[in-house]
Amino acid sequence: PESFIAVILLPIAGNACEHASAVRFAMNDRPGLAIGISVGSSTQVALLVVPFSVIMGSFLNRPLDLDFGALNTAVVTFSVMVVTTLLFDGRSNWMKGYLIMVLYGFIAMLYWYVPTSQS
Repeated sequence: PESFIAVILLPIAGNACEHASAVRFAMNDRPGLAIGISVGSSTQVALLVVPFSVIMGSFLNRPLDLDFGALNTAVVTFSVMVVTTLLFDGRSNWMKGYLIMVLYGFIAMLYWYVPTSQS
């Protein structure tokens, strides 16, 4: 399915170097730097890539908008709430990591089974 490729596989492949750096710093007991890498990458996409894509789409007569739909908005909102709740106290353990991985697996399954829109 196209949505699974766009939401799950493409970000993993596109940010493989950043993921490797974040994992390396987390293994060296530097979680602040690992979280900073992750948040910085997300911020760059939100503040640069998405608006740039919308502007370029208008120049190329392929109109794009920022209406992401109810599913994508709910997934992002829920993900931010869960990660904020888990990172609020500034400590980490294996259970918090496991919960984040389960959330990612749930989102992957959701996008695998979501029907594609016919246009």
